[in-house]
Amino acid sequence: MKNNIPPEPNKGKRPLGNAKNSKVSENPNTNKWTKLPDPVDIKPGSELYGKATAFFLKSFTRSYREYTVPCFVSDGDPTETDSQVRLAWSPTNTLYLKLECPAVQPPLLVTSSNGNNILDFNQVFVGNKVIKRFTVQNISMEPLDLRSSLLDIHGPFSLVNAMRGVGPGEKHTLVLAFSPTLEKKYCEKLEVQTPKMVLEITLEGEGVLPDVTLSPNGDLLDFGYVLEKEITSQHVQLQNSSVVAVDYRVLLASQSLPSPQHGADRVDLLLDGYRGSQIHPAVGTQNYSGLSVFSVTPVEGSIDPGQKQNITVTFQPDHPSVCYSDKLTIELINKSKVCVMDLKGVASSHNMYLYGGDPLTVPIESLLPSLIIPHPKLTEAEENRSVHALVTLQASCKAGVIRPAVRELQVGCIRSPHTSKKCGEFYWDDVATLQQQGFQLEPVKGTVEAGHRRSVTIMWTPQSGHKPFQVIQVCAPLTVKSDEIIIYRVTLMAVVSSTAD
Repeated sequence: MKNNIPPEPNKGKRPLGNAKNSKVSENPNTNKWTKLPDPVDIKPGSELYGKATAFFLKSFTRSYREYTVPCFVSDGDPTETDSQVRLAWSPTNTLYLKLECPAVQPPLLVTSSNGNNILDFNQVFVGNKVIKRFTVQNISMEPLDLRSSLLDIHGPFSLVNAMRGVGPGEKHTLVLAFSPTLEKKYCEKLEVQTPKMVLEITLEGEGVLPDVTLSPNGDLLDFGYVLEKEITSQHVQLQNSSVVAVDYRVLLASQSLPSPQHGADRVDLLLDGYRGSQIHPAVGTQNYSGLSVFSVTPVEGSIDPGQKQNITVTFQPDHPSVCYSDKLTIELINKSKVCVMDLKGVASSHNMYLYGGDPLTVPIESLLPSLIIPHPKLTEAEENRSVHALVTLQASCKAGVIRPAVRELQVGCIRSPHTSKKCGEFYWDDVATLQQQGFQLEPVKGTVEAGHRRSVTIMWTPQSGHKPFQVIQVCAPLTVKSDEIIIYRVTLMAVVSSTAD
């Protein structure tokens, strides 16, 4: 069967030289003509393409055309050797097919995205939600009742607002959300239905996982010892290796809303008493002024793909304390955490300090008076320049063999632009008395450069005739000198234990 469609006569064709293809300049002082863009240069999806499509659809008038297609039926089959041979046919075997082609104006017009009915959410982080809008207009002469098809209830796409009726010329905006749960590409169809038309919208999007790293990596940012009322800062760096920009925010536990478990660590710590608990509260001592001890800048922002962002953490204590602490959390917009880091710092009123030993109090400042009883032989001035410390030593006794107990302290000197001293010195007093009790100190005296620490080893070997479970307790004065003289009254408590390592 061969189809032969006769050419349609040219009806109502306009000449190519139509004046509508050019535009007269509005300036009366010139007779220059401004050419309109070449249709070949108008790309689908462009703004000009969308405006042109909207103009033609709005100005479209209905039309009706009929076509008659003769179908000639041959009297036989073509030969296998020559399939292109013209076969014989008879007019009596001719069939005529009548085609009726009405063309009507669509009632709905897409006015957003340059008339494109593809709504692409591009790449979105898994767990995040992106909202986009899609606008349609009623270009018919009668009101339309809009309905929509159902989207997959377990899929990432959702229609946020309700459909409604629109009058002639009115617009309706569909609010659509994309929230991927997996790392993959998604595509779904949404139909906007009217009694006379179904507009199909293609929804596209891709779920991706964020790739953000922190350097230096770790769970503790220790500012060490600083002088009170001084400011010191450290930097951490975020790097975005993702394919899209990443929004982040930095949270401090001291500046966040309390959680239902807020304060539980403090209760456990206080109930534990002074037994060397390993529990430490997330938020420690705060400034007397009410200002935050730790601060962060910037607290939020966006990092472009392949870029880095420095986060500055500042420590600014206003009084001496060894209990300054906080918890820093960096999380992305999809609530995934890049890091949870403990912040720790110590403030001193003088630039020489002793680090190590056993805690004398819980790591929470209390309104109760200190439990340290002043030494009865010290004057008030000497007591004010004295700092108490405790070191416990447990010698091991297994199978009749006693192993000495060893502990280590560190003497440090703070580097500060507000002090003229570039180093400090230290020395132990009453060393001979300590040696009589089996204690050995190394070194007995020394110097420490600013910004450094020096280790001091304390070793205890039980003397002959030592009774089991007898506790040896002595006070070892340690004097440190730099901008001022401070005496650390280190209480050494030693015992022999069969369970010690």
